[in-house]
Amino acid sequence: MFNKPALKRAIALAALACVAWPHMASAQNSAKGSAKDAATELVLAQGADPLGFNPTRFSAPNTSYLHQLYDTLVEIGPDGQPRPSLAESWERSADGLSVTFKLRPAKFHSGRPLTAQDVVYSVRYHLDPANAANLLARLSAVKDVEALDDRTVKLTLSSLAPGLYDLLSALFILDEKTVGNIAQQDAGSGPFVMKNWTPGVSYTMERFADHWSNDRTKPDRITVRIVPDDAAGAALLQTRAVDVLYTAGPLALAQLKDAAGTKIERIKRAPRSHYLALNTSRAPLDNKLVRQAISHAINREMIASVVYNDFAAPSCQPWAESHWAYAPAVDKLCGYDLEKAKALMKESGVGPFTMTVNTSTDSYAPGSVDTAQILKEDLAALGITLNIATYEPAKARELILGANFDMLLHNYIEGGNDPQFIIPSAIYGPTKGRTKFTSPAFEAIVEKAGKTLDLNERKAIYADISKLIADEAFMLPFAHEFRPIPMIDGVKNFEMDGSGFSQLQQIDVTR
Repeated sequence: MFNKPALKRAIALAALACVAWPHMASAQNSAKGSAKDAATELVLAQGADPLGFNPTRFSAPNTSYLHQLYDTLVEIGPDGQPRPSLAESWERSADGLSVTFKLRPAKFHSGRPLTAQDVVYSVRYHLDPANAANLLARLSAVKDVEALDDRTVKLTLSSLAPGLYDLLSALFILDEKTVGNIAQQDAGSGPFVMKNWTPGVSYTMERFADHWSNDRTKPDRITVRIVPDDAAGAALLQTRAVDVLYTAGPLALAQLKDAAGTKIERIKRAPRSHYLALNTSRAPLDNKLVRQAISHAINREMIASVVYNDFAAPSCQPWAESHWAYAPAVDKLCGYDLEKAKALMKESGVGPFTMTVNTSTDSYAPGSVDTAQILKEDLAALGITLNIATYEPAKARELILGANFDMLLHNYIEGGNDPQFIIPSAIYGPTKGRTKFTSPAFEAIVEKAGKTLDLNERKAIYADISKLIADEAFMLPFAHEFRPIPMIDGVKNFEMDGSGFSQLQQIDVTR
């Protein structure tokens, strides 16, 4: 039987936090001294270094800085509606195929004025395949972008692009003059500016006094400490050496569940969606019956409960139950049924085989290693021997971008947005998706989804898309985690947008 991996590690990691974490005492003293003396400093802990400071990359370790260092044309409010950011106003044409934005006066951190030409540069930067931007496939409806004058920019679209504003809320504007050093330093105009980064230790952002919304900024400084060990992160929070544990694994959550002076907030606006991706270019995963068998062998309820401590809801569709595109009937198509899975394998005619599933550390793909252990046991009943490969974040990302895997356990954090944010995309396809799956039916229905703004029509279309994904079983969502963020009781106004990117400008901290 499966033994809870998190519990297996608990005693050892707790001991590590207490007696074998060589930096803890000095780090705590340093934090209590310099960090905690300033009431306007916010201190976060996360498990891994950012992968540079390029805002086109949405890797989990990067999400703590995106909205802090960079601005977007629009933001999406809690009501799901766009609201002004760099764009003070905008107007959509009568046919819906162009949008004209009026920019507010703003400056980059370099001191250079931000103009419409910088927006043009930034959109084209995202569209250049050489830059491997996460938004590349999702911006397929952008036909052209042009600066009409210094304060006016026009987007021309090839289709209605119903999710346009959600996409623009994650398209960060870059300073062309400083983008060359983006691996080490930001090139943005956001409410904070990068001050220093010591890889493996911490990075610091300070208030940008010339930001157009500086009067709304609460912290003067944000320090993000790199704490790879889950138990150590929990201990730092309990001793108030940090204010927020930005990436908390199962052990930390269990340790902090009833800890005095702390709370765990669940961010329902931005679920983290966990999935198993199957590379359909590699036999026998090119066999639909084999993929369906694997889907029915995934015990989604067990994974949600055991791996994610009931902070997740089991599901086999791309979005959580709280999303308007969620279709209850779809989750009945992928229930855990080992006998059905065995029958499908027999029908496929495929004999026993061996595959490798790629996983990563909890700081990059939370719970993936523990989930792989559960899958290994269940898939063995189908004659599938599952090898588990675990990679550090940078290598894991390289393999994901190159679709270099048999199976992949990973997640995305943009599922709180409009469905167009994740379909089409490199995650699901239908073209250039990492699973290598496509079909005329998939391409046609995704194209259809981009041709109407009517919400009821869109609900019906996305229900059909969810059914197709469940039936073809190339991408196997298994749980949507309403992200638990532990913090001290005195932290107020912690927010994330629909993409799961933190918004820290408005945070108050009382100690």
